[in-house]
Amino acid sequence: MAGRRPKPTALRLVEGNPGKRAVNKKEPKPKRVIPACPAYLSDAGKVAWGRLCVLLDRMGVLTEADSLALERLCDCYTEILECRELIARDGRTYSSVTTRTTSEEGEETTVEEVKSLLKANPAVAMMADADRRFKSYLVEFGLTPAARSKVHATPDDDNKKDPLAEFFGS
Repeated sequence: MAGRRPKPTALRLVEGNPGKRAVNKKEPKPKRVIPACPAYLSDAGKVAWGRLCVLLDRMGVLTEADSLALERLCDCYTEILECRELIARDGRTYSSVTTRTTSEEGEETTVEEVKSLLKANPAVAMMADADRRFKSYLVEFGLTPAARSKVHATPDDDNKKDPLAEFFGS
């Protein structure tokens, strides 16, 4: 299917449904919970998982259906950290030295050419790729300033109703 991906109904409603398109009344509504951290995440991934779960729960956007996307977000972040370490250790570039030996038949002439080429460290391209994927997951969760600017929401803590209000009238 070509074109933009559809926005979730909740997000469209929070934005005021600017296109005035019909709302999907049968859209699944996953339960809002903090999913358990997968045991197989790296230590850095587990730290990221904990920090992101707290933040996303406070924002009111984390549900039971988001665990796989959150896992990928943590994996991308871990990959970026690993690439940073490689680049810090090995540098952004490296030199590749090539030699070419030529000899002519019948004579004892040997010519050796040495070329030094400056090449990019593969970790730089790997980090750029991980960073692109990381950014796309950040946008999905509304974790960039531009993504948040499109949403006018308040965390659930501010919208909680008093459970006794119906009995005591307030």
